[in-house]
Amino acid sequence: MFKQPQLQIGRDYTPLPSTSPDEEEDECLRFFIRRDPHGEVSRYLHNLDMDSPIEVCGPRVECGIPPSTQRILFIAGGTGIAPALQAAHTLLRRTNQTCKPRIHILWANRNRDDCSGGINDTIVTPAPQRSWFFGRSTPAASPAPVASPLNPSQSLIVRELEALRAQYPGQMTVDYFVDEEGSAIGKQAILDFTDSVGLPSPKPSQDNLILVSGPEGFISYMAGPKLWAEGMELQGPLRGIIKELDLKDWAVWKL
Repeated sequence: MFKQPQLQIGRDYTPLPSTSPDEEEDECLRFFIRRDPHGEVSRYLHNLDMDSPIEVCGPRVECGIPPSTQRILFIAGGTGIAPALQAAHTLLRRTNQTCKPRIHILWANRNRDDCSGGINDTIVTPAPQRSWFFGRSTPAASPAPVASPLNPSQSLIVRELEALRAQYPGQMTVDYFVDEEGSAIGKQAILDFTDSVGLPSPKPSQDNLILVSGPEGFISYMAGPKLWAEGMELQGPLRGIIKELDLKDWAVWKL
């Protein structure tokens, strides 16, 4: 948690995975914090000078990936991509000769600049639907433009996603959705991955995990809102478009 000392408020941010070969010896923490004109903490952090001291506490583990997990569908909105990178690193590091876990990331952004240079692994053509960003209907999407993996215009996060995809070919895939281009994460984008993993089980399994991360409105649209009770944030009942899909063989967790 980062604290804004003047207002005595704090916000949780997920650190990006370490870039050091020896993660235990890495003394640096990296964060993806987008400046929000209405966000007190993000504006405070972006206005600090280089090398300014900051007050933090944590870390707090919100969701551990069970050892039995073999497949993750990560649905991310905006800066919710940071925990997706953590999940990808955690899952894919379990790869060995007999274990080839898979993760598919659906990443939604307002603008193309937020995910510039991103290459879709599938053709994204969702039906017109309501945009969770602006509460309006969006037209059918066009496929994302194809970019070279070495394209210097790639954003930092896209470069990290591409590096993971190259390191674990066939195990990690990503699709990008951009609101200003009329593309949004819909039911078919979810089913394209969940239907590819085999026959359903009688009940949710830790082998198959759906993680949802992003702004409150995004999480609510996808899986229903989280709830506060007795000073604690709880998962709340599953709702949203994931509930409508009735994916009995997938466990769902809201971040």
